[in-house]
Amino acid sequence: MTEPTVNNQIKDAVQTSTNWALGFATLNGGTPSSATRVSAGGVIAYDKATQAAALSVQDAADYQRNVMSISTTVQGKAMAMMLASEGKNDTALVAYVMALVSAFAAPIAAGLAAETVTKAVESFPRN
Repeated sequence: MTEPTVNNQIKDAVQTSTNWALGFATLNGGTPSSATRVSAGGVIAYDKATQAAALSVQDAADYQRNVMSISTTVQGKAMAMMLASEGKNDTALVAYVMALVSAFAAPIAAGLAAETVTKAVESFPRN
């Protein structure tokens, strides 16, 4: 009984993909050297880190949008209450001021979150 033979091209393709997924792969099909090798695991980790960073920035933008929406609603309601009471409603005034403060604070918080995430991605090892 003879053992089946495997085409060399198939062997090469399997070996290349295994090297890429589990270790080092050569760039541009060259011979491996420390200058032309890239860690597939490092590339995958960097890709996942940047995806997580993008989601974090999106969450910060959503937070800002939601706070601004609530703030605008509170400002309108508080203004209506103050006008209806001829400016004698201290609770409405406090709500109005707090809504203004949150409208200024939300973009700052979102910006700080985006800046922190950007610094984390910039310092993440790429290979």
